[in-house]
Amino acid sequence: MDTITDFQKMVQIAKMYYNEGYTQEKIAKEFSIARSAVSVLLAEARNVGIVTIHIKDAFTNDEQLADALEERFGLDKCIVVPINTGNSDLLLKIVASQAALFASKIIFSHSSVGMAWGSACYQFMSAFPEDTGLYNISVVPLIGGSPLLSQEFQLNESVKGFAEKLGGTPVSIHFPGLVPSLDDKKRIMETTYMQSIIEKWKSLDFAVLGIGRCPENYTGDNYLYDQVAYDMNRALEFLDRHPNNVIGDLCGRRFNIKGEVLRCEHNKRLIGIDEFGLMNVKRVLAIACGVHKVLPAIGALRTKLIHNFITDENTAKQMLQVADSENLLKIK
Repeated sequence: MDTITDFQKMVQIAKMYYNEGYTQEKIAKEFSIARSAVSVLLAEARNVGIVTIHIKDAFTNDEQLADALEERFGLDKCIVVPINTGNSDLLLKIVASQAALFASKIIFSHSSVGMAWGSACYQFMSAFPEDTGLYNISVVPLIGGSPLLSQEFQLNESVKGFAEKLGGTPVSIHFPGLVPSLDDKKRIMETTYMQSIIEKWKSLDFAVLGIGRCPENYTGDNYLYDQVAYDMNRALEFLDRHPNNVIGDLCGRRFNIKGEVLRCEHNKRLIGIDEFGLMNVKRVLAIACGVHKVLPAIGALRTKLIHNFITDENTAKQMLQVADSENLLKIK
């Protein structure tokens, strides 16, 4: 560039193209120059350092954040996917695909794998590679059926699809995940079929879980659920006053921000693996991403039931900030 004016023009064109989304053709019309001249100016902007391009590879691990989470929550292995997107569906698919790639390297033949319901587990199963060479694996549902009709909550179907990829055998649970009464649960759990599944839960080599967020109607006025998205500090103040409030669930089993599995009516009526069963699983992998999963993920990792955790960079950063905040000091 020969003059300050030319330099300023190059900066302005670069801002219009990279920050404001103008096309090169539209910029050419704005400045009454040829489109080829715009292309040359943009290339020159990169050459002189006005424009620098940094590509985040979503198939790598942010080791610094991962190490911090491992140390903070006592994890064996954490993967933090370096991606920043406002598209929650795309975010989950990318994070779940990284979880699937990680799991494909640690699941082994002649083993047993437990699987929970939910979007994270469904995307995990969908992304799991088909050419691993694994075989003779038993895939077991960790909870009974869901009343939700969406595909990601049809656990028996997901288990079947996952077993096909693993060259294994699917097991089904033909009972609901939540029953009306304790008597119903007692009757179901005593059946020969459920007893055989309970035996399978006792010898699981691996389990994959999503981390459920706090129910929208649990606090009556949806206060906690709403505040997480719009004002994290107010949500933390609420939890500081109500530390036993449910914050999330693992396999449908509710826990609080302190990582305590609740002795509530809901948990007592669940047909699914409990915290003691999860404690015996050799390796538990959990997947969570997005602002609504920050507090549930903190509570879930505090249960000490999870060995491996896969998330994205924004969720990881917020988890570390929140876990060390003054609001949570009294309930660590």
